Amino acid sequence: MFNSDNFTQAERISLAKEIAVIGVQATPLTSMLMAKGNIEKALSTVYTWREKTLDSTDDISAEEGSDTTTFYESARAELNNVLEIFKKGASISGSAQAMKSSQLAEEVNDRLLELKINMEKKLINGLKDDGSTSGIRHMSGLIEFADASNAVAATDAVTEDNIKTAMRNLWDQDLAEGTYYALVNADIKEDVDAIYQDRYNYNHKQTNFGLVVDSVTTNYGTVNFILSKHVPVDKAVFFNDAYVDLAYLREPHFEPLAKTGDSVKGQVIAESTLKVGSPKGVGVLTVTAGV
Repeated sequence: MFNSDNFTQAERISLAKEIAVIGVQATPLTSMLMAKGNIEKALSTVYTWREKTLDSTDDISAEEGSDTTTFYESARAELNNVLEIFKKGASISGSAQAMKSSQLAEEVNDRLLELKINMEKKLINGLKDDGSTSGIRHMSGLIEFADASNAVAATDAVTEDNIKTAMRNLWDQDLAEGTYYALVNADIKEDVDAIYQDRYNYNHKQTNFGLVVDSVTTNYGTVNFILSKHVPVDKAVFFNDAYVDLAYLREPHFEPLAKTGDSVKGQVIAESTLKVGSPKGVGVLTVTAGV
């Protein structure tokens, strides 16, 4: 964290490095994207991209020495997401600053963690709103982006077949290679633990971007389960990390605010959104209670 005690009104201090290393347990998705370098630069308040797909032409065999006359381009839809502004203010009295010179830095650090946690919630659960009515833009999250054909329904508890089906759905989409993750809340993680508690192929653990994760190997790839308190209790979100990025219009930074009275004020602010290269790279497993 920065150590400066005095700021000019226009000074901005980048917190991009600080936000990457704080609150990893509380923000596994955001921390993973930052650790893997899945970060892009947005240039406007609406981030637009072409869907990431592979051409599926069956036969591309060619005669020796032949000219190339046929050219391929996979059909790619135009996708977009809106940039959401995250902001937290920090203020301390002149007395508090005099008693402890680092007090403002500590307050800013706490506000930065709160900002990251709120961003994590929106990256998973966000519902798209361009702000035309409310004036506040809200991004679309992983769950809203997920392709409907990848959906898996479970009754009462997650089963091994449910996990295989979720992975099979992603495999059937002919995606580019990447690492598969499943974000789960505590209830579903307990279900998964119960399935594999006596099986060696589940008990091996690995450290991944600062978190300990459990992995399950299926015929369709290995999925890494990550516990997240921000995932709805009835859902597991499966995704291919080659298709998920974090985009910034403004990276997290601190801005001092004009001093008024006997207090020092500032704000931590960021403007970001979620990029899903193709909705086919995301699937949601939903557990419902049996009748």
